[in-house]
Amino acid sequence: SGGGGGWLNTNGGAAQQPSSASGGYGNAGGGNTFDNNYGRIPAGGGGGAGGAGNNGTPAVAGAGNGGIGFASSITGTSTYYAGGGGGGTSDGNTPGAGGAGGGGAGGTYSTNGTAGTANTGGGGGANATGGSGVVIISTPIAATSTTGSPTVTTSGGRTIYTFTSSGTITW
Repeated sequence: SGGGGGWLNTNGGAAQQPSSASGGYGNAGGGNTFDNNYGRIPAGGGGGAGGAGNNGTPAVAGAGNGGIGFASSITGTSTYYAGGGGGGTSDGNTPGAGGAGGGGAGGTYSTNGTAGTANTGGGGGANATGGSGVVIISTPIAATSTTGSPTVTTSGGRTIYTFTSSGTITW
């Protein structure tokens, strides 16, 4: 997963990769540099699956945008998943936008950010929850049974099973 954005003269958090042969797609969060000349503390954006979060910039009073997600065409249509959440900032300044792939927008001291989009795995904006994940299986052979009510579609001669909750598939 992507790292969180930095705040108060800190770098963004490192990405946490799964311990598998294929690795993972997380990227670091953006950093922040506090500047006494401005008195603003915009946080960096969270890292996305396809890119790092952007740094918060005190001079322009803007928090960092979340990193872009990872584009996949497994369903037959290119879709981004796992965008980073936008950084938060002080009131009267500009929160960071969420990264493409369901990342939620950042907030301010008095307003929470927005949650990541459901079924994308997008990160939540400042002080908000991340979006739920999704499992998508594309196969040339139709399953003999499924549980959990996946959405079933076809594209290019393949059957695509999209699970947004627990379930099983059997061939």
